[in-house]
Amino acid sequence: MVAKKDMGKMGSSNMMDCNSMMDMGDMECPNHPDLILLRDAAADEREAIALYFQAARHTCMTELFLDIIEDEMQHYVMIMHHISMLDPVQADKFREEGLNELIMKGMMKKMRAKWMQKPVMAEGKDVAVSLLDDNELEAVCYLTKALASEFHAINKYQCSMEKSEIMHNKHLFCHLMNEEKEHVAEFTKAIFEITQEPLPPETD
Repeated sequence: MVAKKDMGKMGSSNMMDCNSMMDMGDMECPNHPDLILLRDAAADEREAIALYFQAARHTCMTELFLDIIEDEMQHYVMIMHHISMLDPVQADKFREEGLNELIMKGMMKKMRAKWMQKPVMAEGKDVAVSLLDDNELEAVCYLTKALASEFHAINKYQCSMEKSEIMHNKHLFCHLMNEEKEHVAEFTKAIFEITQEPLPPETD
């Protein structure tokens, strides 16, 4: 049985703030556990978007799928905002690729609970998403699979970095993890160039 005092110590040792970073000298190694959840969510959103683009082109429910794609695109941006808050390395990679829209501006208190609301387009605007031609659709599908693989690889490297007991292995996993973040930015930029993302800001 664990004493209450020891339990208190365990609780405090597990607490991590939004700037959680493994101390690896000059190397930045973000390791907040929520990053694992956020990257998984981002991969799921992109895979859904690619699937719905296929469905919009090849079924009679084009308008429905395009409308839902719009929602998922907004979700992806929201997830990237939260990742950029916890992972300064990823935020820097986005900046290098000119993806400033994916970096959170300001503090959380300025953010409304958008996940409880249905996104609303500017008055008079129809669905902002357009069908992709066959070549564009094929490219988006391949890019999406690549992007999802990068998110999953980053998560695995982060977990391996945490579990490793040898410092030079921790450094290796951190280095590999941060290299993949550059690929996330590059694949995201390539997808955005085809799908014309990010969409215009939502208005209430």
